[in-house]
Amino acid sequence: MNAFYFHVNSPRSKLKHAWTALILVYSLSLSFSLSTGASSFVPVPREAECVKMRPVTSLCGVVTTLLYVLVNVAHGQRQELGMSFTRHPQPLDVPIGDEVNFECNLNLGAERFSWRHRPLGSNKWLTVFHTPSNGGKTSRHVVNFDNESKAGDYRCIAYYGSSGLASDSARLTLATIHKFSDKSDVVINVPAGNTVPITCPVPYSVPEAIIQFFKDNSVDNRLPNANIISSKTMVIENAKVSDSGSYHCTANNYITMQMYTSNYKTILNVYKNSTQREPYFLKQPQAEYKVLRGKNVTLECFGAGYPVPTVTWSRLGSVLPSNSIKTPMGLTITNVQPTDRGEYDCIWNNSNGQIKSVIILKVMEVPKVIRPPKASTFSEGGELELSCTVTGEPQPKIEWLINGESQIPSDNVELRGSTLFISEVEKKHAGIVQCVASNEYGSHSGYNLLRVNPKQHIGATEVKPDYGISNSRHKHTRGGGRRRSKEGKRKGTAVLVPPNQPNVTRLSDVSVMVRWSVPENTGLPIEFFKVQYRELGQKMNGKQAKWMTANSEISSHIRSFEVTDLQPNHTYRFRIAAVYSNNDNKLSPNSVRFHLNKDGGFESNKMPIPLLTNTEALSPHDVLLIWQNPDRSADIDGFYVYHRASSTASDYIKTTVEGKESFNITISHLQPDTMYEFKVQSFSVDAASEFSQILRQKTLKAVNTNENNNRENQNDNGSNLTLDSQVRPADDRNVNMYAIIGGVLGGSTLLGGLVAVAVVYKRTKHKQSRESSQSEGKPITNGRVMNGGVTDSKINITSNPLAGLDTSEDIIQPKTIRY
Repeated sequence: MNAFYFHVNSPRSKLKHAWTALILVYSLSLSFSLSTGASSFVPVPREAECVKMRPVTSLCGVVTTLLYVLVNVAHGQRQELGMSFTRHPQPLDVPIGDEVNFECNLNLGAERFSWRHRPLGSNKWLTVFHTPSNGGKTSRHVVNFDNESKAGDYRCIAYYGSSGLASDSARLTLATIHKFSDKSDVVINVPAGNTVPITCPVPYSVPEAIIQFFKDNSVDNRLPNANIISSKTMVIENAKVSDSGSYHCTANNYITMQMYTSNYKTILNVYKNSTQREPYFLKQPQAEYKVLRGKNVTLECFGAGYPVPTVTWSRLGSVLPSNSIKTPMGLTITNVQPTDRGEYDCIWNNSNGQIKSVIILKVMEVPKVIRPPKASTFSEGGELELSCTVTGEPQPKIEWLINGESQIPSDNVELRGSTLFISEVEKKHAGIVQCVASNEYGSHSGYNLLRVNPKQHIGATEVKPDYGISNSRHKHTRGGGRRRSKEGKRKGTAVLVPPNQPNVTRLSDVSVMVRWSVPENTGLPIEFFKVQYRELGQKMNGKQAKWMTANSEISSHIRSFEVTDLQPNHTYRFRIAAVYSNNDNKLSPNSVRFHLNKDGGFESNKMPIPLLTNTEALSPHDVLLIWQNPDRSADIDGFYVYHRASSTASDYIKTTVEGKESFNITISHLQPDTMYEFKVQSFSVDAASEFSQILRQKTLKAVNTNENNNRENQNDNGSNLTLDSQVRPADDRNVNMYAIIGGVLGGSTLLGGLVAVAVVYKRTKHKQSRESSQSEGKPITNGRVMNGGVTDSKINITSNPLAGLDTSEDIIQPKTIRY
C-alpha cells in the first residue's frame, strides 16, 4: 500500500490536506485496485480483512491509505512511519487463579490486532488464537492465569494491511514468596557509640517483599533510633547499651498476602569499654552494586572500633559525584548516571589504625535503539542485510521482526549481533522491519520500511508503467501508455532491471552526492546512466518545476554523481535513468524529498578527516589507495574518493566506498603513464568531512597494444565491477573498485509513488558512435572528464523528459528528510 505525504505547518492546513488526501485517495483507489503490480511490492490488505472492517470492500484501500496520509501529515522524523504505540503492554506480577488484562494503544487505528506469547525459557513466540482481531486504536488481551505455563512475555501486533508493527513485550510473572533460608543466629559485639547494621536475610519474592524488624519477640516494631536502607538493613546510630537484645524480621508479599518470619535472630551486645580497638567491619561490605540509571543507591560500609572511627569516601581517578552525600548508613548517590560508575573506596580509621574496602558501582541501563534499520529496498531473490545500533547495560539481546513476526535463524536467515541477513528475499518480507533490543530491565524497538522489488520475467508484460527519456523517434507519452511496434504488438520481451532508489548526501550549500545501486542484472546490460532532479514547491503557470537532466553520461560501472549548482534551502528529488544496450531505458524510484540546508559547516567539522597514507600504481590503468580513519567511533557511512589527472584543471571524478571499516580502493579506468592526484573525505547522511591531504601517483606505462585492446573490449562489454575493502594483488584484473556498491542509506520513504507515466528514450546517434567516444583507450576531448562521464557526449537527452507529466506525483509524495 503506497503512502501519501504532505508538508503542513498548522492544524488548519493539516485538516485541509487531510480532506484533500481523502478525495485523492478515493479517486485513485479504483485504478489502484485494478493495477497488476508495482515497482516495489508492498503488502495490501486482503479482501477478507477488509470485509471485517467495512461492508464495502472497495473502500478498504481508501481507508488503509488514508491512515498513512493522516499520520504522515503530522510526522516528519526519519523513522516515523506514521503509526506508533502510545501505550505498550505493562509487566504484571500475578498469583495463580487471577485474571490478567494486557492492553496496547496506538495513535492510529489499526485494521486488526494479534497477540503473541513467549513462555519463560523459550525463544519461540506463539500466536494467541482466541484473541479477538477487531481493529481500532486499542486492543486488550485477557489471560486466565490458571497455570504457570502461561507466564512469560506478551506483545500485541497492529496490522495495517499485511504490514504489522509489534509493541514492546511485557512479562507476566508468577507472584510468589519463599520461606527464609537463614541457617544460624548472628552475634554482634560492639562498643557503645558505633553505628550498627541489623540485616534481614530476605527470601526470594515477586514482587519485592516488605520487610519489618522486631526486637525481643515484641509485636511492636517501632524502633525510634533505627533507619531502614536497601529494604533489608536496619541501622542503629550511636548504639547504646539499651539497644542490646535479640532482633528478627518478617517478609510480606502484599499480592499473595503471605508473610514469613526469619528462622534465626541477630543478637546485639552493646557494651561500654575503654579498651582501645582498631577499626573492624561489623558487616563485610558488598563488593559490587548494580543500579538502574536514574535510581538512588546507598553504598553500605559499616566499621566499628574504639575510639569510634571516622569514615572517608573517595573515588578512583575522580572526585565523588556531586549528587552524592555521606551518611552514617554509607554513601548515598541520587539519580545515578552512567558517569557515576566506577570504583569507590571506603576507609575507616582511628588512632589505632585503619581498614579499607573497595566497592564497584555498575550503572544498568534499559535498552534503547538509537539507530533503527534504514528504510531500504531489496530485490526479490537477492540478499538482504540490515543493521541497527542499540545501547543498554547489560548488553541487550537483539531480535528482528518483519511485520511483527520474529525472524528465526535458518538456512535462509542469519543473525549476527545487531545485523540481519536474508540470503533470498521474498515478497513476504516487504512491510515493516523492527529491531528489538531487550535485557532484564526492559525492551525497546526501532523500525522502518522494507520494500521488495519483484522479479521481472522474460516474456511477461512489465507491470510498472515506463518512465523514460524520449528520443527523436518517439514523442513523450501521457497516461503511462506503452510503446508498440509497427505490428501493434506490445514490446515486453526484453528484461530491463532498473536502478534502486538513490540516496542523497549533502556536500555543500549548492551540491549533493547522489548514490545508487543496481539489483542483480539478469537482463540487458546497462550502457550508461543519467541523473535527473527536480525542485519541489516551485510552480510555473500552476505546474511543478520540470525534471532536469545532468549533461554527463555516467559510465555503467559508476554508482555516484555530484549534482552541483543547486539552490540552498530548497527541496529536491532525484532519480537515476539507466539506458540499456537496446537503446531502451528505465528509471529508478524517486529519492525521498531532500531539503538542502544552508551552511552545514558545523556538521562537517564533526566528521573525521581521513588520513590518506599511501598510493601505489598497480598497472597502466589501476592505482591502489590506502587511508586510515582517525576516529573509529565516529558515526560515518563511508568515504568519497576523488581523483583527476594532475595535468588538467577538470573536475574530480567521484567514487563512493560504503562502510566505516573500509580502508582502501583500487581506482581503475585510468590512462597509462599519467600523473593523477587523489583525495578522500568521510561522509554520513548528514554531511561530508573536510578533504584529506592530496597524494599524487603516476600510472605504469602501457606494456603493449594487445593489452590495451583487450581492456577496451572488456570495458565495452560492460563487465560488472565490485567494491573491494581489502588489498588485492596487482595482477587481479577483475577487481576494479572504481565501481560503487550503493548501499541503501536511508531516507524514511514509506512507499513509492502510485502512478508513473511512460516516456521512452531513444538515442539520436548510433551506438557505435557513442562507444567510440567512450572507448577508454581513445584520448578524451580537451582532457576533461566530469563525474566519471565524458562531457562531450554525443547523446542528446532533453533536460525536461517528463515535463508536464508528473504533476500528480508532486501532490503525492513521501515525507521530507532534512539534512
